[in-house]
Amino acid sequence: MYYNEVKSIRKGFEVMESLTMFKYSRTSTLILLNKIDEKHWDKQPEGFPNTIRWNAGHVYSTAEDYLSSADENFPTKRPEWGDLFLDGTRPSEWPEDVPSKEEIIAALEEQRDRIYEYFKDKLDQRATEARDINGTLLETVEASMQFVTWHEGIHLGYVNAFAKPLT
Repeated sequence: MYYNEVKSIRKGFEVMESLTMFKYSRTSTLILLNKIDEKHWDKQPEGFPNTIRWNAGHVYSTAEDYLSSADENFPTKRPEWGDLFLDGTRPSEWPEDVPSKEEIIAALEEQRDRIYEYFKDKLDQRATEARDINGTLLETVEASMQFVTWHEGIHLGYVNAFAKPLT
């Protein structure tokens, strides 16, 4: 009995840790994005298909995409951004009117809070739609949250690298 109680408590702790790490990752992204002047957001470094603006919007759109697959009732926002920022898109194919730095940062801030509030008691649930990422199956909401957090860290690295020559 004691083992199961400890296991249950530990599981709840681990679930909350996933959300804590997501909030940490998102806060790090927001700190960096706020430091970069918008005039640099559309510079495309040589050898890369995308920009700071694309990476920032991609983080947002990917989180919406994966978490709405994990829980079909997750209230998504800005689905039209997928046409600009999901995999396979690139700034060279954009229309002239794209979200501003302020719009993207506000969306990322709102999304951070919305994700935390919505998923704080749902991470242990089975995913509505399991996603296969190169042979890794995301079968739970928590697995999807962990992927979203890892993915954001990758793109935070790109943004940081793109910004280095600007400072």
